[in-house]
Amino acid sequence: MPVTPPTPTPFLPMPAMLWQLMQTLWLGAHMAALLLFMPMLVKIGFAPALLQEVNGQLRPALLVFTLMGTAVQMLVLVRACGVRALVRQLRGQLLLGIWLLALAVLLAYGQPAISATLMRGLYGAMLGCGLVLLTQPLPRKPQ
Repeated sequence: MPVTPPTPTPFLPMPAMLWQLMQTLWLGAHMAALLLFMPMLVKIGFAPALLQEVNGQLRPALLVFTLMGTAVQMLVLVRACGVRALVRQLRGQLLLGIWLLALAVLLAYGQPAISATLMRGLYGAMLGCGLVLLTQPLPRKPQ
C-alpha cells in the first residue's frame, strides 16, 4: 500500500503576510529606536548634542517609513475588505489615525511653535494605536 505524504499546512494568504510584515517593520522600528537604540546610546555615554542629532535624523525617517507602511496596510485592507472597511472597521480607523498622527508629527517636527510635550503626546498616541492594531485580526476576504 503506497504511503501518501502528509499534506503541508497552508501558508497565510499573501495579503495577510504583507499586513504582518508591514506592521512588524514600522511598529518594530519605532519600538526598537525608542526602547533599545536611544537608551543604548545614552548608556554608552554619547554627548547630549550628538543624541539630539541622532534623534533629529532618525525620527523623521521612521515617520516617513510609518507613512509608507500604513499606506500599504490600508491598501491590503481595502483589497481584502473593500473601501468601507477603512471607516467601518476598527483596523481601518486605527490605520487612518496612525497615518494622520504620523503626518502631523512629521509636519510639526522641528517647528519652534510646537511644544515638546505635544509632540511626545502625538507620538505616543501613534504608537499606542499601533499596539492596539496588533491585537486586531488579519484582514481576510470573506469566504
